[in-house]
Amino acid sequence: MTLQHIVLFAFPKELSEPDAADMRAQVAAWPAAIGRMTRLRFGSDLTGARTNGYSRLLYMEFAGADELKAYQQHPVHQAFHGWLLERGCTPLAFDYFLDTDTVLIPEDRKHEAEERR
Repeated sequence: MTLQHIVLFAFPKELSEPDAADMRAQVAAWPAAIGRMTRLRFGSDLTGARTNGYSRLLYMEFAGADELKAYQQHPVHQAFHGWLLERGCTPLAFDYFLDTDTVLIPEDRKHEAEERR
């Protein structure tokens, strides 16, 4: 069963451009360096409004809890976590399974929802 892993990142001050680029490069390297995930998205908030200081979001999907655990224990992820802590980051993580109770628009019906717009 697919597991979705979402993390929001808040930093005490805005990241410098080199740090922001480094953060993105580290995340972008994960599919080759760590593997395990089936989807990976990473981005910055567009407006800064209503974010309560959280400026970046990481979205991942895994085949299950074992894959998430292996990713979290991987040395590359551990190094990233250390990088975050060095910068005073407060991460907020949320994990849940995608199932009939949580998926309100299935992928195979996504196009129907887009057509209604």
